[in-house]
Amino acid sequence: MQNSFFINKDYNPIILQTILRRYWMWFFGVLLFFFALAFFYLRYTKSTFESTTTILLTEQDKGKELLEVENINSKNDISQEVELLRSELLFNYALDDLQMGVSIFAQGNILSEERYHNSGYTILPYLISDSGICDIPIFIKNEGKMALLEYDFSGKHFEQSVPVNKKVKTKHFEIQFVVNDFNYFINDCKENNLYFTFNSRRNLIDRLLPNLSVEPVDLNAKTISISYRGPNPQLCQDITNAVTNSFFTFDQKMKQKSADNILSFIDQQLDSIGQILDFAKDSLTKFQRNAGLLDPESVSSETGIDRYQDELFRIEEELFVLNSLNTKLKIDPNRLEIYRMIPDLLGKSYEQSLSSQITELNRLLEKKEELLVDVSENNSEIRSINSRIQTKVSFIRKSVDIIENRLENNSKVLRNRLGIMENEQLSLPQKKMEYNRIKSAQDINKKFFDILSEKKILYAISNAGYTSSNQILSSATLDYFPVSPNKKLIYAGFIFVGFVIGLIFLLIKYVTFNEVNTIDDLKNLLPEKVTILGGIPLIKQTMEFSQLMVHDSSKSILAESMRNIRTNLSFVNPKAKTIAVSSSISGEGKTFVSLNLAGILALSDKKCVIIDLDLRKPKVHLGLNADNQFGISNLIIGQNTIDEVIRKSPIENLDFISAGPIPPNPSELILSSKMDEILEELKTRYDIVIIDNPPVGIVTDGVRILSNADVPIYIFKSNYSKRIFAQRVNELFDLKQITQLNVIMNGTRMTRGKYGYGYGYGYGYGYYEDEKKSAKKNK
Repeated sequence: MQNSFFINKDYNPIILQTILRRYWMWFFGVLLFFFALAFFYLRYTKSTFESTTTILLTEQDKGKELLEVENINSKNDISQEVELLRSELLFNYALDDLQMGVSIFAQGNILSEERYHNSGYTILPYLISDSGICDIPIFIKNEGKMALLEYDFSGKHFEQSVPVNKKVKTKHFEIQFVVNDFNYFINDCKENNLYFTFNSRRNLIDRLLPNLSVEPVDLNAKTISISYRGPNPQLCQDITNAVTNSFFTFDQKMKQKSADNILSFIDQQLDSIGQILDFAKDSLTKFQRNAGLLDPESVSSETGIDRYQDELFRIEEELFVLNSLNTKLKIDPNRLEIYRMIPDLLGKSYEQSLSSQITELNRLLEKKEELLVDVSENNSEIRSINSRIQTKVSFIRKSVDIIENRLENNSKVLRNRLGIMENEQLSLPQKKMEYNRIKSAQDINKKFFDILSEKKILYAISNAGYTSSNQILSSATLDYFPVSPNKKLIYAGFIFVGFVIGLIFLLIKYVTFNEVNTIDDLKNLLPEKVTILGGIPLIKQTMEFSQLMVHDSSKSILAESMRNIRTNLSFVNPKAKTIAVSSSISGEGKTFVSLNLAGILALSDKKCVIIDLDLRKPKVHLGLNADNQFGISNLIIGQNTIDEVIRKSPIENLDFISAGPIPPNPSELILSSKMDEILEELKTRYDIVIIDNPPVGIVTDGVRILSNADVPIYIFKSNYSKRIFAQRVNELFDLKQITQLNVIMNGTRMTRGKYGYGYGYGYGYGYYEDEKKSAKKNK
């Protein structure tokens, strides 16, 4: 029964109060533990600082304002600038400005600190003979008035004493060890392991670049945020400023280089074309001299062919529009197609003659569509409009046919004239055609030269008026308050976790709480048939075994509680002759209750006898300071008579029969008919027979005695009996092994004049396995 598992499924304020009273220190202990964890976490976690700056990318293009020419350097997208700021290329330039060739560190017991511009000494590197020495820690120790350098390189250990503030040379490097305050340096060496490293550029970039963050703030405003996080606030500010300045410088150089390249390209093209023009001019002059063409204009190509060709093209275009219009003028023309033809007539020679007619036709078609919304095709008004539309279409077609004939005639005339002019052009002498070819090539190159010259002037003016005026909106600050770890957040988080774990702990204790602490709590667990006789208070006295105590002081709390139980017994069964006391397991105080209940009854002039039937673990004789040489076991088997086993107690009217030697078959003796005869005999001799029954939670031989007694009493012990023990009582009723039962709560605590919670008068009462051997002491 002790190993049974019990879970509380309902809310019980009594249990909650017990849990809070018993485990509140555990709860606050968990909170304190997590507070300590937060403290040590913050104590041994490196702080991270952040420095942030915001820049604005702006540009001014005065050339655009003057010439309305867009500069090629101007752009609205800032993604390239963002990627440039994040790049390793720009970070390299920033490191050049920072001059981080040497890093100085202080190694503590747990953490190592990089002392950037914050140490009592400085390393000035002059020469590194072997690049392999980079990134290897070189430890510094004090040695009198000098410093001792120690490091491992290529599997060997090197040591060398160097003077301070003087240039020294070792096998692998040349440095000057500058000490600002020698006493501070000595104390620093005692407290920390000091060392420095020569930084390789690759390792420096890999270590520092990941902490750089570049994010666009507003794409339209072209603002960018640059931030850097690290363990040193000064280093964060310097890197942020170095990246910003390097970007401004690099951006200006790249834009200037782009402008210079374009102007250089234009100059090269102008030089090349100039040479071609000079050559063409000389060739044309030489050709004129050799061909004898004194009047070059006489062989020019100004023959009027281009003008006639343009006119012919215009006529063909107008014919195409007329053909398209004629195609769309169906019996039932589409209004949308007709409407789209109106813009095509603009600028044509027949615009005035056809535009108004097409507009009128479109108006009729539109009116027809509006009427069709409300009426059908057979409506008279619709038929009238259809007639007008057909008339208008016929009239337009006639006009189109007339115009087409006129245009076609004009086209024929122009084609004849072009044919005559082309024949005349082909009939020119070969020298004239060669002159035209050379002159045409010269004109083309001259035109290209003029265009490049104009573009050069325009771009030079535009580039001169374009300036990049990037601005720093907010400077990088030197913030000595770390961004992480956030102390308030860490403390709050750890305490919250501790609070949750503490609540879970209390919840588990509440759910698995398996003790009976109060009479009210016990009432909720037991059947309604059970009668509560009362409670026996906690006795703050150390005892090895149950003792008879009520006769020591009639005014004691114990005596008073026993008198209350005696009074309640008179209401339960005033004619009771036998009282059997039992419990679920040993240690719940049934012997203590039996002794003192018998004592209080004897003090009220009742002639009582107490029988120790707990033949497996007898204790009554111990409580009365007697031996156990003979007793009820001898009486049952007939070794002694009843008068021989009855003994006197310190209280008048109270006799007792001890258990006697422990028999091998206690159940058979208890359940024997001889035992019934003995009880009947004792009833005739005494007013009340009190039986210290075996625990019925472990063995069942005492159930019959308990059920046959006039007043069966079941003992529960506060803070000791398990709640699941109440199920044993329910089983006894369910199996109809008992029909009545009275309960006494042992070991209750007094609170404000009433018997409160808890019991433990300091003796151990083991029974079978899992017995408690040591005495229980009250606090």
